[in-house]
Order: sequence, then structure tokens, then C-alpha cells
Amino acid sequence: MFSTATDSMRSVFVELLVHGPLSRAEVARRLALSPSALTKLTRPFIEAGYLLEAAGEGPATVGRPSRPLQVDASRMSFAGIKLTADELFAVRTDLAAQVQRETSRPLAGHEIGHVLGQIAEVVDELTVPGRPLSAVGISLAGTATPGDPVVHTSPFLGWSQLPLATLVEQAVSVPTVLDNDVRALTAVQQWFGEGVGHSSFALVTVGAGLGCGLVLGDRLVTGQSGATGLVGHLRIDDRGPMCERGHRGCARAYASSPSIRRSIAATLDRPELTFDDCLALAADGHPVARRVLDEAGAALGQVVATVANLTGPELVVLSGESVHMYDVCAQAFHTALAGHTHWTSTPVRVAVKPFAFNEWARGAAVTALQHLLSHR
Repeated sequence: MFSTATDSMRSVFVELLVHGPLSRAEVARRLALSPSALTKLTRPFIEAGYLLEAAGEGPATVGRPSRPLQVDASRMSFAGIKLTADELFAVRTDLAAQVQRETSRPLAGHEIGHVLGQIAEVVDELTVPGRPLSAVGISLAGTATPGDPVVHTSPFLGWSQLPLATLVEQAVSVPTVLDNDVRALTAVQQWFGEGVGHSSFALVTVGAGLGCGLVLGDRLVTGQSGATGLVGHLRIDDRGPMCERGHRGCARAYASSPSIRRSIAATLDRPELTFDDCLALAADGHPVARRVLDEAGAALGQVVATVANLTGPELVVLSGESVHMYDVCAQAFHTALAGHTHWTSTPVRVAVKPFAFNEWARGAAVTALQHLLSHR
């Protein structure tokens, strides 16, 4: 269906997928189409069952009432897989990225045969008999893009120049798409999350590292070879702590969860402390933990201000597996955000998005969906 669709047909379908149900008049207004042109563009989708008339009536008009159009989300299913250094998270979604089922597997190692076996298992588990998956999306920390089957580099997994999409597609017999995990998470926010209604926004993630996804002018920014949003090693303070790459005072050295835990545990000589232990100490006012978390919040605020100064987004979404640290360092974050925002601008609005690993996997499914809708 989508391989033969025109760009105008795709635009109508995406408008209804992201913003529907919508009346025909509203779709025509949004996309500057005549009623006859809209009828021509929607007819193939209606005949194929991808578009339905929603229950209820649209706004009152002269003549026969118009029923809103909506996408039948049940017509297609996608598997989304997020790979971390030690675990695999997977979901099956419908066309509207609603999670229908989820699962996970530990990764005992990064040898490709083992990882492929785990991927094949979860794809089989997520496949409904008689309802084949339309595509598989895989996201991971590293250099990967939807139009390229190769993972060019993935430090956490130790992979370089690995044709992962090709290998998975051969193993599961389903079209497979790769993407960087932060960009995939940005994709799900763009179409089905905090970014809906915003033509430009940024997603900043904090966890084992820091990442950034960008949507500018309604387009998800990929950059050359997938290299975009690399904010983890932005310089914060030349006198600051050292990151594992030997950079002194970079954002990662201040605000990543391993750096926060390491700094507090080493200073207190308490190697057993977890990251959440450190957050609890800071929340209770422990001076060492309080100082480290305030510095982390300030570094994160400076990163967000830098992204906002460069790209001028309407919104910044803050997420990632360590985003709950915001509750402890929000004041330091917003002070730094205001202090580093360009003097002619107002600090950008920030939305804190609670984190779950299945959301990363859901993002991978949306990456596969977006690639399918744009693929010719």
C-alpha cells in the first residue's frame, strides 16, 4: 500500500495518524487541499481499510454531516527492540504506537550469534499467528540510521561496522530498521508524545551518558552518518572532574549516573552506594551528595540552554533512565538554564518525561513505522 503511495497521500495519512480523528474539512485546511483533492487522496486508504469514519459527527456543515476520519491502527503491527549493554527490551505496537505486548531478555554477552538468537526469540514471541509483523525496529546507543543496515559503532556493545539489520532480517524474515536510541525516542515523542503539536523541539536524555534528539521544522534531524545530538562531552568547567574518555569537566563527567555515583561513593569511601542511594543522600541534605547533585543539575541546565540557544526549540523534553535525578536537583538545573540562556531569549519550556525502558523499545517501533511510511 505505502510503497505505491504518493507524497501527498502519505502526508494525509500521517496527519490523520498523528492528529486524528479529524473532519475532512479540517484535514483539507491543515494541508491546504481542495475537497476534491482530499477525496482522491483518501479514497485508496479507505478502500484498503486503513482509514475509517470515526463514530460521531464532525462540525455542523451545510448538507450531509461529515464523520471524522481516523486511522485503523489495528491494520499493522511492529516490533520495537532496544538493546542495552546487558539487556534487550521489546514491544509489539499497532500503527498508533500503542503497546500490545512487551517482553525482555538478559544479554549474557555481545557476541552477535547470541544477540541474534535473543532477537529472534522475542520477535517470535511478539508475533501473533496470522498477523505478521510489518517491520522490526532496533535502537541502540551508537551510530546507526534507518537508511543504513550497518551499526558503524556502538561502544557499549563493542560493535563496529556490523550489518545488524541485514543479519536480523535474514534471521526473522521481517524488514528491519536500525536507529540510534535517542533519535528513536525522539521519534515516538514527535508523533505520539510530548512533541505532538510542536514543529521544533529537543529531547535531552540523561543516564549512563547524555544524548540529544532534535526535531526542527517538523523534521527529525539525522545529521551526517547519523552523528547528531552529541552533547555528552560539552565542556562545563575546565577544573571539573574527569570522564572515562579523559575529558576534564565535560557534561558527562558531571551529570551521567555513573559519574555521580562514583564521585559520591569515592568521596565518602562507600563503594557499595548505588545511584539511587546517592539521590536519597542528596534529598536528605547530605553535604557531599548535595554538592554533587547540584553540580550535576547545573551541568544539565547548561547543556539544555546550549541546545536551546543553538536550535531555538519550542520545548525541551528531559528523559532517560536517570531523569528522576531532576527531583533532587531541579533548582540548580533551572538556575543554570536561566543563567546560560542567551540574554535576548526566555528560557525554553522543559517537560520532564518519566522513563521506562519499554519507551525506548516503543521508539524503535516508531522508527520502523516512519521508515516504512517514507520508503519508496
